[in-house]
Amino acid sequence: MGAPLLTATLMVRDEEENLPACLASLVDVVDEIDVVDTGSVDDTVAVARSYGARVFHFPWNNSFAAPHNHLLDHARSRWIFVLDADERLRPIARSRVEELLENAEEVGFQVFLHQVPGYTATLDWRVWRNDPRIRFWGDMHEKVIYSISSVAAEEGRSLGVLEFELDHVGYEGDQTRKYVRNLPLLEKQVAEEPSNIFDWRHLAQVLIGLRRVDEGERALERAVELARQVWNEHGGAAWVDLVSLRHERGEDVRGLLAEGRARWPRNWALVWIEGQLHLAAGRCDEAVGCFRRLLAVDVSLVPYDGVGYDERIFGSWAQDALGLALFRAGRYAEAAEAYAAAERLAPGEPEYRVKRQLAASRARA
Repeated sequence: MGAPLLTATLMVRDEEENLPACLASLVDVVDEIDVVDTGSVDDTVAVARSYGARVFHFPWNNSFAAPHNHLLDHARSRWIFVLDADERLRPIARSRVEELLENAEEVGFQVFLHQVPGYTATLDWRVWRNDPRIRFWGDMHEKVIYSISSVAAEEGRSLGVLEFELDHVGYEGDQTRKYVRNLPLLEKQVAEEPSNIFDWRHLAQVLIGLRRVDEGERALERAVELARQVWNEHGGAAWVDLVSLRHERGEDVRGLLAEGRARWPRNWALVWIEGQLHLAAGRCDEAVGCFRRLLAVDVSLVPYDGVGYDERIFGSWAQDALGLALFRAGRYAEAAEAYAAAERLAPGEPEYRVKRQLAASRARA
């Protein structure tokens, strides 16, 4: 018999709460599950074994790449599928997995990742051939694309996108422990890769999460300055973070926002912020234009460019904001229609019903 088809690999530590849902999503899809534990003191190892996983131990050495590579050295299947304990694979039939991978010519695949529940998907490299030349690099934000691309170029093979879909739930709850763990690794990473916009943005998020806001803002400024020099898909996200931070502080962000809109005309978070600024300034017609633009977006076709958007800015939130802009413009019947649409999209939000009723009564007056 040939080698099994697909091995799922996970690096874990103290994940007894997250692990059951993750492994339950895998057991009927993959051939084996390999877990590397970096020092758990809870029941993580027992939970993993209860789902039939092979468990390896690798003491934490301030590197995310090293434990992952340790697992890759032991995987026995023809294909590797890497995920985290706080992620869940959406249902997919085993027969479909076999259809996709058995005769695939590609070296590696990106999969669809919803980084926050209710957000649009981004793409991430998670599935590739079990090949000793394909290994992770980097202590923080460990990367595998370099070696995947190298093997693809060497063999004249292509890369692709696989219809695996992951939901990440790990940004819920207190993140302080992760921030403290990640901070020195990120500081080391930006020193090694000073032009990496993603690293600077993540460093900013960690610093702000640790209430070191001034330092976080400086990290965002560095990310934005890099984005001015070279277009990068993460530059727009850093731009959104800096605009949002300064706007929430009450600063005038019109110039920075206009520059970002010119650079990333299809960054929908910037369009959302622009609409809010128009609304606050009483420019109702301009605000209506922004919110209608968002409502016209086909979420299924949103580019998977490293930016995930809260889907409500294309739905109930946009309808609600549109309703307010129309109401302030005295277009009450249209406002009532927008609020009714928001109510249909989010029936659990009673405020939309109240707003619809008020707009409708004004329209009849």
